[in-house]
Amino acid sequence: MHDLVDFKGAIHVHSRYSDGSDGMETIIAAARAAGLDYVLVSDHNVLKAKTLGWEGWHDGVLVIIGCEISPPRSGHVLALSIHDCDGMKKMSPPEYLRRVREQGGIAFVAHPSSNEIRDFNLNLASWKDWDNPDYHGMEIWSYMHDWIEGCHIRNMLEYIRNPQDHITGPQPDVLQLWDQLAQSRRIVGLGALDNHAANLPFRKLPWKILKVFPHEQVFRTVRTHVLIPPPSRTNHGDVDSFIDALARGRCFIDYALLGDGTGFQFTASQDGLDYQMGDSLPAGRPVGFRVQCPQPAEIILLRDGAAELAADGTALEHSTDGRPGAYRVEARINRKPWLFSNHICVRAGEEEGKKKRR
Repeated sequence: MHDLVDFKGAIHVHSRYSDGSDGMETIIAAARAAGLDYVLVSDHNVLKAKTLGWEGWHDGVLVIIGCEISPPRSGHVLALSIHDCDGMKKMSPPEYLRRVREQGGIAFVAHPSSNEIRDFNLNLASWKDWDNPDYHGMEIWSYMHDWIEGCHIRNMLEYIRNPQDHITGPQPDVLQLWDQLAQSRRIVGLGALDNHAANLPFRKLPWKILKVFPHEQVFRTVRTHVLIPPPSRTNHGDVDSFIDALARGRCFIDYALLGDGTGFQFTASQDGLDYQMGDSLPAGRPVGFRVQCPQPAEIILLRDGAAELAADGTALEHSTDGRPGAYRVEARINRKPWLFSNHICVRAGEEEGKKKRR
């Protein structure tokens, strides 16, 4: 596990190829200026950025191209590792998820809760197909959807001037559902932006010339850190390595305005074997959990969504008797949400004798 590299970046960004306001050059420059290692662009129902060769390394930033499949009256997903999304926006979730799987792709539920804000003509359906096996994970924290909750015409300028004052963190019901689902199978949690560089809230309003939420600004907020083997600096190899790590849940989320989470670790050990976020291990034998934070915080270890142990500082260690459960970590700074890990799961009947985790 010690040879994994912490790759921090932005997930769920829109370009001019759908309804974003900036081209790929601007997005990449903003990612580089914000100190990101990667940016994942997922335009609505198109893969034009991929067909035009934007996926891969550009100016020191690894660009991943996916697609947000977004039917008008049903839930949306981010689909990765696909080459064709034609017609999917007219399909039901089971239909387009099957198409993604048949192409060898993976899917993550986008902004899973319904969101209706009439002032901005925003009306997004909630995700309902939670029993479908063909998705790999879900956005547990979406920056723009967090920000816009409670925003309306009368307070909009205040929300724009001081967006950080209106960020509250993941919705409790989303976290509760994530923890519940993780008890039976791996459900990867992502931090996302859904940033359009000003177009999303204002597409029906007359002052589009007002430049708000530029990418560089938003790239310094909710980020997903993905733990990957040292990059080879080859386009296909590193893209595949990144997507594999993401699908396996080798990732955590930070709110960078409170501090850079680079260096965070959440691991488990059992019978001399080491386990990483996204892994499962057998129940019934002692398990040791270890958390390491890069700066002091209130650290909380949760089991199935309930606090198991808390500590203030940079480290937490906890031993259990191997009770089944989905274990994860939250960390807060000054009582504000800062960092969210993915799960390490202890499951009855889990296959024994696994190789040491890398």
